[in-house]
Amino acid sequence: MKKVLIVFIALLASVSIFAQDMESATNMYNEGANYLNMGDKESALKCFEDALAQAELIGADAEELMYNCKKNIPVLIMSIGKEQANNSDIPGAIATFQKAIEKANEYGQTDTIMEAESLIPQLYMQEGNIYLKNKDYQNALNSYKKIVEINPNDSNAYLRIGQAASRLGDITAAFEAYNKSIELGNKNAGKEVGKLYLTVANSELKAKNYQAAIDNALKSIEYASTPTAMQIAGTAAIALKNYTLAIENFEGFLTANPSAKNADQIRYQLATSYEATGDKANACIQYKAILSNPQFAEFAKHKVDVELKCQ
Repeated sequence: MKKVLIVFIALLASVSIFAQDMESATNMYNEGANYLNMGDKESALKCFEDALAQAELIGADAEELMYNCKKNIPVLIMSIGKEQANNSDIPGAIATFQKAIEKANEYGQTDTIMEAESLIPQLYMQEGNIYLKNKDYQNALNSYKKIVEINPNDSNAYLRIGQAASRLGDITAAFEAYNKSIELGNKNAGKEVGKLYLTVANSELKAKNYQAAIDNALKSIEYASTPTAMQIAGTAAIALKNYTLAIENFEGFLTANPSAKNADQIRYQLATSYEATGDKANACIQYKAILSNPQFAEFAKHKVDVELKCQ
């Protein structure tokens, strides 16, 4: 009889402890709900996590409580991450979204996983753009590369990688990134390739590598027909005595931008190119066009009146 009584008392104690644990876990969950209603998401999250830990110790009898905790925790983490993003704490937001993915995977919440995975690349793009604007090109490049690690088909990320690499002076990497962006259908990448060829062409011209300057300028024109590329090609062509190519590009420059500040300089180079090919008529037209410019007036007048005897 005494043995039975001891067992009964132990059973009552066990039931009492269970009831206390269940009450404690439920109270913790309710406290989290109150914090959430007050807008204190960090405190709410901690309460839900503590309630879940207690519920898991209780086991099957706390199944409903576990379900509610697991349903709320990833969503709440996502909400905290969005607030961090809105407050420009991008690294913090990324870390929080990654935690949300971890918890959502653990609890089987597919929608939360998909949402977080779609937002993280956007945050890396924002982060990279801030670095790029602040001329921190290496960190910008690092942020953009993280995007293509997540989504290898993001054409905009490759475009940005090209821009950052270009500013770091890694021309080869920039071309590779731009070409990948073009391959993925980004029409803006072509303009960037044109700019990059133009940069290379200008560097080659300064280095007096005239044929390389011409080659890169003409490639630039293929992507974006700019007066600057035509000027470089024409100037380099004169240096190589390729006057036909010089004329073609200088005429293109004046057609595209007849009112440019350096238009008379281009007309002067065009006039000398026509003269070099024996085209007196067109040389006279261009020399006459710069007679009113003090910089060229004396030279042009001598050509018009004395050497070419223009009509």
